[in-house]
Amino acid sequence: MKRELSYDEKYPHSPFIKERETLDNGFSRGWGFHFQPSEEYWVDVHNHLCGGKKVNDVLRMVDQWFSILDAYRLGKSLFISDDTSLFEVLKAVKEADNRFEWLYYMTHDKPDEKMLEKALENKAVGLKLHNAPIMKGEGDPQCWFSDEWDRVFRLAESAGIPVLWHVTQRVSYSPYHGGGYNPYWSEGQQKGVKFTNEDLLEIFLKIVKKYPKLKVIGAHQLHIGLERLSQLFDEYENLYIDSSCGFYVRWADTLYEEDRQVYWDFFLKYRDRILFGTDSGVAPDMIDEYLVQGFLCHARFILQLRLPYDVLQQVAFKNAEKLFKLEPVSSARRGNVRP
Repeated sequence: MKRELSYDEKYPHSPFIKERETLDNGFSRGWGFHFQPSEEYWVDVHNHLCGGKKVNDVLRMVDQWFSILDAYRLGKSLFISDDTSLFEVLKAVKEADNRFEWLYYMTHDKPDEKMLEKALENKAVGLKLHNAPIMKGEGDPQCWFSDEWDRVFRLAESAGIPVLWHVTQRVSYSPYHGGGYNPYWSEGQQKGVKFTNEDLLEIFLKIVKKYPKLKVIGAHQLHIGLERLSQLFDEYENLYIDSSCGFYVRWADTLYEEDRQVYWDFFLKYRDRILFGTDSGVAPDMIDEYLVQGFLCHARFILQLRLPYDVLQQVAFKNAEKLFKLEPVSSARRGNVRP
């Protein structure tokens, strides 16, 4: 039966189907004609290291994590840690297992240029910041303009490392992805906090503008919609987002076609500004179905967009490798696993 193949961007197929029309004199023409574009692998830029104090503990965790998620083409994970006593441990883990990378989480009240230098010496590839304590009323939202933070940002800028920043937080209930009502803000409001998400976003954007060579990744899409994200992308060339929490499809769901088309247009236009991330919290011997499903829900969203092959690779791993200066993942996989 002859099948007329479509290679247009709206209904893309694997580009290797077209190659089979001519390679080997077309011997395998039509074989696997339904294959859609698939990610070569994922680089997950947003994971939290939630346990493990020794090299072997963390290595065991990495093996446990990838023993499951290698089957879903996870190639590399970036883990976040605020524990300065673990710097040498994390360096040793990275040197022993190239599936592991790490970011240093510096708290709002302890800007420390020297500590960031030490983290970089121990092979950290990025800096993580979080406004949660500020939302809880534990800090001044203007703290990011201090001289101490200026030195930190300038070091990150000169070192060429990205900043992954959790800036704002939705106040609505979000049971779809497991989010509670009014997180962080409820504590701050009890303490008399008057500033808003808009205030925090404007402060963040001033930082993005002040350090134009600093690559800044807004975690969870900054909790704003695509229309405003588009405006910000057009205005700030050094702004990026990760896919965690918002770009998410539960196990039994399929994107409505109308929604898919809106996202499809957005991803094609801003293909080089979106990084795959899951906000997973991983610890040795604590990996369970909840964590695995969290990863899969994020991967499912990206795959249901039916992106063209090249765009899919950018979002899945190429943007992360470029920003964080990561070594590409080996193409070698377990031969009997084909997810």
